[in-house]
Amino acid sequence: MEKNLVHAVSSLLLHHGSDVMKLRLHGFLHELPPGPTSFPHISYGMGKDLYENPLGTLMTYYEEFGPAFTLRFLGQEMVFLIGPEANQMILTSDYRDFSWEHGLLAEMIPFIGYGLLTTDDEVHDRARKLLAPAFYPARIQNYGEHMVSRAVEAAEAKRDGDLFELHGWTRQVALKIAGDVLLGMDTPREKAEFFAEQFEKGLSCYDGYFWQTLLRRGPGSLQSKMKKHVEKLDEVIEEEIAERRRWPAGGEAILDLLVHAEADGQRFSPREIRDHLVTLLFAGHDTTAATVAWLFASIGRNRHIYDRLEQEIDDVLGGREPSAQELFNELPYLDQVVKETLRLYPPAWFGPRMARKEFRIYGYRIPAGTHVSYCSWATHRMPELFEDPEAFDPDRFQESKCRAMEPGAYVPFGRGPRTCIGMRFGELEAKILTVVLMQRFRLELFPGQQFSVRTVPTISPRQGVKIRLHRR
Repeated sequence: MEKNLVHAVSSLLLHHGSDVMKLRLHGFLHELPPGPTSFPHISYGMGKDLYENPLGTLMTYYEEFGPAFTLRFLGQEMVFLIGPEANQMILTSDYRDFSWEHGLLAEMIPFIGYGLLTTDDEVHDRARKLLAPAFYPARIQNYGEHMVSRAVEAAEAKRDGDLFELHGWTRQVALKIAGDVLLGMDTPREKAEFFAEQFEKGLSCYDGYFWQTLLRRGPGSLQSKMKKHVEKLDEVIEEEIAERRRWPAGGEAILDLLVHAEADGQRFSPREIRDHLVTLLFAGHDTTAATVAWLFASIGRNRHIYDRLEQEIDDVLGGREPSAQELFNELPYLDQVVKETLRLYPPAWFGPRMARKEFRIYGYRIPAGTHVSYCSWATHRMPELFEDPEAFDPDRFQESKCRAMEPGAYVPFGRGPRTCIGMRFGELEAKILTVVLMQRFRLELFPGQQFSVRTVPTISPRQGVKIRLHRR
């Protein structure tokens, strides 16, 4: 009788009650994995640790509680699931049982809208089908020419002996490249710069805030400031969409493709075009900048790796500009260095979802409606998967070793049907910026730097990476 009553009340509240009440009932009716706190306790110390050192804190919990643990904070419960088995379940075998739109990524919807990152099922599948031609190999090679031109222009502006912050510089270059590729080279420079400026200001409202975004609403809040920049950003996009509607199909920019894309007699609406454009910009430029910054921070502390990479670039290219074909197929050690950088600093460092169905994993029964997340950062540091996991060792990505890697062990861009659509685009951009810089300069880390990690919007060095340039 008591059990039936509990389930009746829970069913009513799960359909009509608040999210907090839903989560409390989950914790009452189901035994979620253990964690540093239990309902109804809220740990200020845990919240402080997650803000100041979220990645290190998650690794501590993994070591203490194992591959499944529950965080309870600010009225939310999040079950973290670590390891290849969890990655395969969430990303591949049962991916439709986990919602992106209703996970914590929903916090980004007021900014990026309903794009590939924040939609599910038919909406996502249709959009991916329409967007796919923008990332065909031939188009990516064409984008590579624009990337090289922008990278060379930026690198040539640097001088022997310059001391500068690499992450910020790379963000600026990557944003210009993204503007060229997304809006097109013919877009007036003032409009493209205004577009980039409003995007950066809007995105900065999320900088460093993960758990805090759940609290910040109302006048004067970060959400309020972000929406003002979104309005200005949307004005530019609406003007460009209206103009491109009058152009014939066949333009090279991704915006042109979005405007004229058609599948099964359907086209994107102006709002869908806007959301996909901003999502691609969000997913692209910041991840590239972070990857390049971490790459040089890593090889700068391992000069034998730096020297080996420099030698490969000199031997293959001989000082001339790289082509996309060469970067993908003829510089294997560069590929290994990029992959190892992405192992230690994966752009998609965690993947929040909402479980649509009850499921079992690691001996636990997780109910429908629970916030869950895989975590590539933690998986990539499991010693049973990667020997000496904190060491920067590109040789672990030699072809033979990659073939022997357990499925789900390496997921820097996700995996399966929802792997990041722009993965090869981002890798190409990171490789171009690396090669163009190393061909012209010897890059030396400014001594005494400590590289702490910022997790929002992507894993990046909180204080940047200070570099001294020496002309070769």
